[in-house]
Amino acid sequence: MNVLSALAIAAIVGALLLTVWRRILLSLTLSLAILIVFALTYASSNVPSLGPPIFKDLVWVVQGTEILSPPWTLVTTIFVHNGLFHLMFNLLGFFLITPILEERIGSLRWAIVFFAGSLFGQLLYWMLHLGEPFILVGASGGLLAVLGAFGRLYPRERITLFLPFLFLPAVPVIWVVVGYLFLSFVLAATPGTVAHEAHIGGIVLGFVAAPLVMRIPAARTRVRTVRVNTAALEPLATARELRAILDELRAADVPEVQAAWSDKFVQQARCPACGGPIRDRRGTLVSPCGWRLRP
Repeated sequence: MNVLSALAIAAIVGALLLTVWRRILLSLTLSLAILIVFALTYASSNVPSLGPPIFKDLVWVVQGTEILSPPWTLVTTIFVHNGLFHLMFNLLGFFLITPILEERIGSLRWAIVFFAGSLFGQLLYWMLHLGEPFILVGASGGLLAVLGAFGRLYPRERITLFLPFLFLPAVPVIWVVVGYLFLSFVLAATPGTVAHEAHIGGIVLGFVAAPLVMRIPAARTRVRTVRVNTAALEPLATARELRAILDELRAADVPEVQAAWSDKFVQQARCPACGGPIRDRRGTLVSPCGWRLRP
């Protein structure tokens, strides 16, 4: 292993440690590691004086039924991307979708979903292509596992899709999960170089495993228990979106999910007396005009 390969691995380990040390979202520190690894792999491939390309030191290579790569490549291959478009597409997922879920469920649970989804996607692709040589790179499997978990825990949460030169309205995340899963099955049946089966594995694992992952105690996080009388909130649900949030609050059975929907309801609701904003003060809803409600 040359120096640049060691630096790439150090960047990945450093991203994990930075999250623990500074309490920065793991989705953001991993994005930084991905950028560093991309820069190092590009430099090693285009500047001969830096030594041999480090691509082979970081990716998971399979020849027939034999794995030709060292064990750490099961993780490092997630951080390697095949070109600028592949890199930018995945970084958009890191910046636009994954931080929302990580803030709600915690970095530890998010990391389990992400890395388990990546690994399961790789293994599923391998099982479906036994005897074929291939190289798997990229974070798409993990990102789609996070998307699947997002759709399972917050199905009606609206997210905005980004496509080049195309602006799409915000849609419920469960629509995105189902739509992307269907599209992946279609694309997997057509010839190509993209590992759509790994994408399917990631999104399915995230969707199925999300409730189990939520049983893991949040690391260093005090979970706020929500005991809300949703019937008392009915008069405040004057808009369609507020009624949808109230329905999600009734259906939620995980403390963090309940807390998130409760906070979102309070943020969007308005005082029935003055029309002003509402704040939650130790379990009592209040507004600037003096209106109070304890659900």
